[in-house]
Amino acid sequence: MSVARALYGYQQRAATWFYERDAAFLVAPLGAGKGAAALTALADLVRDGERRHALVIAPKLVAKAVWPLEVTLWPHLAHLRIAVLNGTPERRRALLACAGEREVTAIGVDLVPWLVGELAGLADDHPLFDVLVIDETSRLKDPSGKRARALLRIAGRFRTRWGLTGTPRPNSSMDLFMPAAIVTDGALWGRAFVPWQKRHFRPRDPFGREWAALPGAEERITADFGTVAMTVADEDMPDLPPLNVVETPLRLPDAVMATYRTMARELFTTAEGRLIEAASPMIATGKLAQIANGFLYGEGNDDAVFVHDLKIEWLKELVESLDGEPLLIAYEFIEDLRTIRRALGEVPALGGLTSAAEAARHIAAWNAGVLPLLAFHPAAAGHGLNLQFGGSRMAWLSPSWSAELTEQAIARIYRPGQARHVTVHVCVATGTVDEMKRNRVLGKMSAQEAFRRHLEQI
Repeated sequence: MSVARALYGYQQRAATWFYERDAAFLVAPLGAGKGAAALTALADLVRDGERRHALVIAPKLVAKAVWPLEVTLWPHLAHLRIAVLNGTPERRRALLACAGEREVTAIGVDLVPWLVGELAGLADDHPLFDVLVIDETSRLKDPSGKRARALLRIAGRFRTRWGLTGTPRPNSSMDLFMPAAIVTDGALWGRAFVPWQKRHFRPRDPFGREWAALPGAEERITADFGTVAMTVADEDMPDLPPLNVVETPLRLPDAVMATYRTMARELFTTAEGRLIEAASPMIATGKLAQIANGFLYGEGNDDAVFVHDLKIEWLKELVESLDGEPLLIAYEFIEDLRTIRRALGEVPALGGLTSAAEAARHIAAWNAGVLPLLAFHPAAAGHGLNLQFGGSRMAWLSPSWSAELTEQAIARIYRPGQARHVTVHVCVATGTVDEMKRNRVLGKMSAQEAFRRHLEQI
């Protein structure tokens, strides 16, 4: 496990940046220790009598497992008292009621609509409205999302609002609007997304699904955002060991590829004597990803039809070659996890049906070096978790759809505190949706555009 340590210089600058501002972002590389910087600023504000409490909104598992750990890792934060709002609504309400007895309250972003409802009855001078910290603001990038809209409605009630992110614009600069509206309470670009969008972008298609920036718009947006954001450059980060990504291509059998092409072109196919259909091209895309991984869902997630075992055999060989060296395994579908467990035993997992408490135990065991294998779903374990102490190897059964989740997931082990060479193994079924996903991540194209291009190639 990590030992107590002192802040890096850039973290101290970030803490000062926050201390001096009531609306601010910190944009820093993954693993930079943004939470420690925010807590340092909070501790100084509390010490000086300026603020009493911080409400931290973070990805669910990060709120549960990471923020409580932060105060134990830094000597100057050890006095901060923290609670995590989880469990039943009654338990959460009881913890909210005694927020004034501590300095930090953390809650998962999934509970934001509930939280906003609970805060409605509180007075404006309540400690819960002192400081709002949003960990990984990209989770609130959707201007039509319930969580972002709910937070925007009450943003002005908080005396101080800070946003932390390593991926401020995972898809385009439009992703900046909603987090900026919340953190600045509309002071930067207003609170209405559509008028702002129309000032800076034009639709690429008649339905407004895709938008392109107008000339000069990207530069203006970046300059505006820079007035409220401190950015930590990669060169400011402490040196990390080398990172190596090893892509292993697998050629599927001709019979499997015939099944695959039928699904792609006809939106149905047969496997193990069963007819399996897709209701739309986008649903077919998911079916193609399943075939590439070795199965097809029939009537729901509990009904999987075997297609091939090439990927799980690849994983078994990789595990054997590591000879006990710890390995993180990224999976996409629940059936992938079932396949992993059939082949390698009851591998613990982050994501899926794993509770937050159980996940915290898995993380502690991994970092203590007692877990040889740990599976994770990138959407559940892609942000904020510290897994660099337990191993330096990661395997992906297939590429992810998301560049943001890919980058975030790799940063679970490739972050300060990692002392070993990091190797990420990625299995790619050639000529399949795996290549389409990889190309979409690299080119940031839409799912529709990627699917269209893939159909042209098969």
